[in-house]
Amino acid sequence: MFTSRFEWSVAMRYLFRPAREGLVSVTTVLSVIAIALGVAALISVMSLMNGFRADLIDSLLGFRGHAEVQSQTRQIRDYEGITARISAIPGVTSVRPYVAEQSVVGANGRNAGAFVRGLFSENLVVRKADGMKIVAGDLENFDNENGVVVGMVLARKLGLTVGSQITIFSPKSVPTPFGSRPRYLAYPVRAIVELGIHQFDEIFVGMPLYEAQRFFRTGDTVTNIDIFLDDPENIEAAMPQIVAALGDGPYGIASWRTFNTPLLKALRTDAIGMFLVLSLIVLVAVFNVSTSLVMLVKDKAGDIAILRTMGATRKSIRRIFLIVGLCTGAGGVLVGSFLASLFIFNLESIKGFVEWITGVEAWDPATRIVTELRAEVDWSEVSLTIGLAILLSFLATILPAILASRTDPVSILRHE
Repeated sequence: MFTSRFEWSVAMRYLFRPAREGLVSVTTVLSVIAIALGVAALISVMSLMNGFRADLIDSLLGFRGHAEVQSQTRQIRDYEGITARISAIPGVTSVRPYVAEQSVVGANGRNAGAFVRGLFSENLVVRKADGMKIVAGDLENFDNENGVVVGMVLARKLGLTVGSQITIFSPKSVPTPFGSRPRYLAYPVRAIVELGIHQFDEIFVGMPLYEAQRFFRTGDTVTNIDIFLDDPENIEAAMPQIVAALGDGPYGIASWRTFNTPLLKALRTDAIGMFLVLSLIVLVAVFNVSTSLVMLVKDKAGDIAILRTMGATRKSIRRIFLIVGLCTGAGGVLVGSFLASLFIFNLESIKGFVEWITGVEAWDPATRIVTELRAEVDWSEVSLTIGLAILLSFLATILPAILASRTDPVSILRHE
């Protein structure tokens, strides 16, 4: 009576011993390589997309908050009391009132559009934890001195360095006996920062809240309040408490899901589409497994006939070739996972090598939005990829295994 040990023994002989003329062994190796490349491509690309999506969402939420309070009159009064009440809500980690105005800024004979924010210095300190980096200068005495913080790309565009003067034009003109004239003031640049998203770095100017209130003539009010939670996914559950904390007033509140809905849908659609497209690579690769097994069955027809005459059942023959196919698929998965890990852990080196070879910047923040390229492994996606490759490999072995089990030992031995 044959045991599973026998079936594994025969399967391993077929896998690792070269067949006649070496043809089947070569096709098996090619099958493993094809599956490995498909699995590596799928894991690597999905990890890159996960890293891009995570960086993009983190930077967006770091700049706008998990929820944003606005007023129909663009004036939120008693913002200190509102901030205190919202801060007491369980799960809220930070509440940041600020004044926001679109403006024009100029320096060194150049002008550019800017989004000026007046905020407390602790909000900038918290932003460092959100991914903001200080490229030059510092934030010491930010609240007590008339200086501004400028985005890295905007500073480069206007030729600014720490200590340079930047002129900010107010959108509200000043009435004079000779008509209205634009209001503008010059401020020294205290620090140059990188927010993590190229478009934000291109327009961001930060100044002390009290100075923004004075310059934009908002009085003792703010235009927006950003709210941050320990888990952004809980924002919808916290909304009723936030609305209650706001009290009566012409206030409106939107969650990060609301003002990022098109982007989130686009990222989700891209991820699904990319997974399906790359899965086709694995699907094509497993056809090589089926082809390899069919060739193996033809090459080992004599062996199969002898095994059948010695008492091997059809089920036993089927299991032998199923083991061969599954081992081929598993080998491809292992090699592919190893290649993907090499790619992910050496991403920066590979990026630098490609740039050195081609002379072209591989990741341009101006077109890719996020300033850095990184990969983030989602183990559920990795498990799905491995499971898909194994499943397709199993399905690819069924037909050759059935073909092998139906081999007629009498007709084969008659012609041997």
